[in-house]
Amino acid sequence: MASEERNGDHLLQLHPEEVGQNDRQLPREIERCSGLSYNDFFWRYMHKNLPVIITDVSNDWECRNWTVPQEARDLNSNLSSSSINFDYLKGKISNCPVPVADCNSSYFNSHTKLELNFHDYLEKWRSGIENQSSTTQEVNSNVDPTSRDNLYLKDWHLAAQMPGYNFYKVPKYFASDWLNEQLIDQQKDDYRFVYMGPKNSWTSYHADVFGSFSWSTNIVGLKKWLIMPPGEELKLNDRLGNPPFSIDEKMLDEHNVRYYTINQRANEAVFVPSGWCHQVWNLTDTISINHNWFNACNIAMVWQNLRNNLKAVCKEISDCQQMDNFEAHCQTMLRASFGINYLDFIELLEFIATRRLVEATAATKFLLFDRYRMNDYHVQYDLECLRKITRTLTEDPTVQRSALQLEDRCRHLLARLEF
Repeated sequence: MASEERNGDHLLQLHPEEVGQNDRQLPREIERCSGLSYNDFFWRYMHKNLPVIITDVSNDWECRNWTVPQEARDLNSNLSSSSINFDYLKGKISNCPVPVADCNSSYFNSHTKLELNFHDYLEKWRSGIENQSSTTQEVNSNVDPTSRDNLYLKDWHLAAQMPGYNFYKVPKYFASDWLNEQLIDQQKDDYRFVYMGPKNSWTSYHADVFGSFSWSTNIVGLKKWLIMPPGEELKLNDRLGNPPFSIDEKMLDEHNVRYYTINQRANEAVFVPSGWCHQVWNLTDTISINHNWFNACNIAMVWQNLRNNLKAVCKEISDCQQMDNFEAHCQTMLRASFGINYLDFIELLEFIATRRLVEATAATKFLLFDRYRMNDYHVQYDLECLRKITRTLTEDPTVQRSALQLEDRCRHLLARLEF
């Protein structure tokens, strides 16, 4: 097999799927892998929509400096010595506003949101560690853990906010990313995030936005995941179809849910497939880098989610069906609730198609995340998936009757793709 590195950049080597590889049976447990090739990850996990843990992904990332090495902590006799390098973080990143969730408080089935300045957040975190350390030294401490601050810095667009600070590198496995490829190029809000939180902070039960893939790499700390394959989440919904805010093993066992437990260590990436609902706890002070994304492997699932959410919106305001521009109002509400609407989805397909068509005919290919190139088979695979999804869109009744001539746009796109 050709090398995955060439001329200083990295080549995403994709080859035709081998006969017999298309078995999508659920594994007994989630595999932990090291040294996977891109091709193996693509066909064994991403294409089959199966999770995997990949080790040794952040060895050379600059953000490893955000942590205090174990050796340095061992030499520090201070019992409150932390794994977080607070001083380095304050020196490297300005005191900018950051989004924070209060894990001890909920509001409308989500954690209460607030905004803090970054350095203030770090000081609260550091003070919490010191106070917890002093409390644990008291033999008869009756301090209620829920009375302490439990603030989780989440969904922080640090990479977009500081584009000159290259604090991590997207692992090759996750470089085929249609969503962020478009958003970064067009300088729109992307789906690249930093998470930082103390021990016992957590993310509530959810499925990822759009029905996207996600990946999460621990820079420091230990996380516990409960994650279930698509369809199992229906066993947990109430009689109105609403999911629970939080889950645990007892609840899952009582409802006969098939699920997996992941204990994610530092320098490991968890690949979360489309539609796999999950909840995550930080068992120690933790920092992670996370992306949401989709590509040729799950674009059909994202489209189906988009259609289902439009149906839900139309049903919600069905009593207004006789109003002028009812479908346009539904598309506006769809964008507000789901994050994108039909026009946004088609524009993304047009953007990716334009790039892949250029790559199919030119010697020079676009760099993905300033680092990766696709081989010729990968480009052709993307184009074929674009053809399939665009044909599907031309058959959709909402697309066909849209006042925005969405059907014409799809047919024009299809004509370009069927060269």
